[in-house]
Parts: sequence; C-alpha cells; structure tokens
Amino acid sequence: MDLDADIVPGRSLGGFALGEPALTRVVELEQRHKVRQWPALDPRYTCVRIDDALQLIVDNRDFVVVNLAALAGYRGRLFGYIGPGLRVRELIAGAPSALLAAMSLDGEYLYLDRERSVGFELPVEHQDTVDRIGDLPEALVLEALYVMPALMQRVPGRDGKWVWRPVE
Repeated sequence: MDLDADIVPGRSLGGFALGEPALTRVVELEQRHKVRQWPALDPRYTCVRIDDALQLIVDNRDFVVVNLAALAGYRGRLFGYIGPGLRVRELIAGAPSALLAAMSLDGEYLYLDRERSVGFELPVEHQDTVDRIGDLPEALVLEALYVMPALMQRVPGRDGKWVWRPVE
C-alpha cells in the first residue's frame, strides 16, 4: 500500500488496481494497519477501509476490487493537485480548460474525466440537485475521490467523427 501514489483514472490508487484480487493483501495489511469491513449497500459487495485513507469495494465472490476511494488520509494526487478534501473553489481554480471541459455532474458524482472513471462523491444534499459545476458551493469540501471502471468510451459516430457513448 502506498498512500503517496498517484491516482490513475479507471486504473488504480494506493498501490491497488481495479480488477485485482485483494484478499491476501488486505489480510496482510490487517497486521500493521487499521482495517474495517462492512457490507456495501449492494449485497454483492463489501467495503474495506484502510487507515481512514483508502477504501476498497470488492466483489464478495472473489474479493476482486471493483471500486477504489481516496479518503482524508490519502496523500497521492490526481493530475498533480486533486485529492480528497479539496474545495470546489480550489478544484476549479487549478483546473486547465481541458479538465474543466471534461468535468460533469451526474447523480451522486462530480466526474473529472470524459470516461467517468474518476470522480468525487457529492454530499447527499447536492446529489441530483445541481446541474452545473458552477452551481456547487465554492466552499464545499469534496471528501471521497473514487476510481472506477470507465462508464463512457469514444467510438466512431455515423459521420466518422468520434462521439462519447456508454460502455456496454
């Protein structure tokens, strides 16, 4: 486990990777770290929190990692400056125009890439109530930064131009 590792959209954080079987590693970490487990809202999955810095969501059948989250104690960064505990104001101020164009809100997440493979979970009171990033309160602290499988992909459209479509 590496709490300083870069956050890689759709792939990894903290030395854990999506799709990786994690049971052996989690058992080993229990000897040196505070590890808690509880059932996820979906009964097919279990949440595993390590040192209040990293959270794994694993499939109960094979303990394969299906989602990852960087929490308050995580020190690694996405795109050099984005991490848990960032305020909306800081996120927007530090973002180059390409990143701002890629950001989107959808339900419970503020996605940071067009693939929707990395994003902040929004507080419940802002889920499904805000349409634009500019409508989020500037002082809002974005707590949990999730790495997940891509939800969107680029494919050739009817006219040959690239378009974004949901992953099937």
